[in-house]
Amino acid sequence: MKKAMLIYPPTGKFFQRGEDRCQIDVGSSSVNSLRACNDLGYVSAILKKDGFDIFLKDYQALKLSLNNLLNDIRTKNPDIVFISTTNGSIFDDLKVISEIKKIKNDITTILKGAIFFNPNEKLFEHIDLSQVDYLIGGEVEFIISELLKAHYTDKNLLKNIEGISYKENNKWVTNNLYHFQEDIDSLPFPDRSLMQNELYINPMTNKPMALITTSKGCCFSCRYCLSPVLSGKKVRTRSSNSIFNEIKDCVENHNITNFFLKSDTFTVNKQNVLELCTLLINSKINEKIEWVATTRVDTTDEEMLKIMKQAGLKLLAIGFESGSQESLDKMQKNTTIEKNLETAKLCKKFNINILGYFLIGFPWEDKSHLEATKKHILEIDADYIEISVVVPYIGTPIYEDFICNKEQMPDILGFDAYNHIYEKYAKISPKYMQKYRKHILLKYYTRPKYIISKLREIKSLPVLKNYIQYGLRLLKNTLS
Repeated sequence: MKKAMLIYPPTGKFFQRGEDRCQIDVGSSSVNSLRACNDLGYVSAILKKDGFDIFLKDYQALKLSLNNLLNDIRTKNPDIVFISTTNGSIFDDLKVISEIKKIKNDITTILKGAIFFNPNEKLFEHIDLSQVDYLIGGEVEFIISELLKAHYTDKNLLKNIEGISYKENNKWVTNNLYHFQEDIDSLPFPDRSLMQNELYINPMTNKPMALITTSKGCCFSCRYCLSPVLSGKKVRTRSSNSIFNEIKDCVENHNITNFFLKSDTFTVNKQNVLELCTLLINSKINEKIEWVATTRVDTTDEEMLKIMKQAGLKLLAIGFESGSQESLDKMQKNTTIEKNLETAKLCKKFNINILGYFLIGFPWEDKSHLEATKKHILEIDADYIEISVVVPYIGTPIYEDFICNKEQMPDILGFDAYNHIYEKYAKISPKYMQKYRKHILLKYYTRPKYIISKLREIKSLPVLKNYIQYGLRLLKNTLS
């Protein structure tokens, strides 16, 4: 029996590795928490069915060292190591692979990440992938089984697998992904028996929070976003019964009652939302669970918010993005300042917490755009906010804007939305943008009225400790 080792490696930071759209260092964020390693869980469930022996570990969440990982390589002696990487962690992850190869040179190494989605040749020139055997840029759940069958039975079959890169005569060959799998109901549930669910905590409740994929694909065209590129423009939705059954499985078999219902826009299909919420409301688990989801201001209405609240919704993460209508228009968000305020008001009507996401640093923006966003943040008055500096991720339209008439790739590899530099491509200096981001976050979260309101919401000592921990993280990140 072949043994596969599925890991998030230790690099000293806490990257959101399973989130191809949001490849952030959680430790540099103001509010984000580590989300469950669902990509590893899916791979585990699929490979177990194929007869593999699985070892799964999130070394970064466990705060383990490289030595811990290398010791596991020696004792477990895996045939395959699968690593989920990000734009920000890629160079550190490649160093980890080099160390693994020193111990076991014949191990098969697989890297999965958004940066390998239909890559151009410049990428292979830019980073040293000599120690890597396969790259997966497509949806790993639909690829990994075919890839390893081809690897172990007939490597000529590799040319038929979309979404991968592999070596042929020591040169990288890429099979671009053109077709997205429609039937996501056919996927098994992530293998939560190995995922150490207690590592992924909802800080508002101090309980484990499971990630439930509800759909794939995004029908919108925001110029900065990877989702339509990585998952396609067509929204592929899971059936309400399938989603409900996974939630029920988490409650009954894994003692998980907190959920993040993951999709690019949870409310894009109103009928599906109403069906799922009705199932939850009429079930025995309804009083036990609470959940969060993501949405846009133009796909949410009062009817949906009312039934979502009844079904256990506690928080909506909303991409308001900017307080400048010019920026909203140019980024092709297709929303308005007025709609942002209207949706925030509706959420407050139903006592739904708001996590507001905002972006600064677009190529056309100057200091007046930042001031407009700062003003809008205070107008919305969300429960929590996060501000990111735009990263021109490879494959996005904004990336093409940045490299227009330039021969070299932007120096974005190794950076994320909180830590990066691209002086050549923006009007405002990176140093100023980072300083301004920190200024807004510190001012927002240290308002006396805000602090008092949050303290009143706290109902347990563990949650209080979480708030203190996040507060100290905020001070560390914004005052440094």
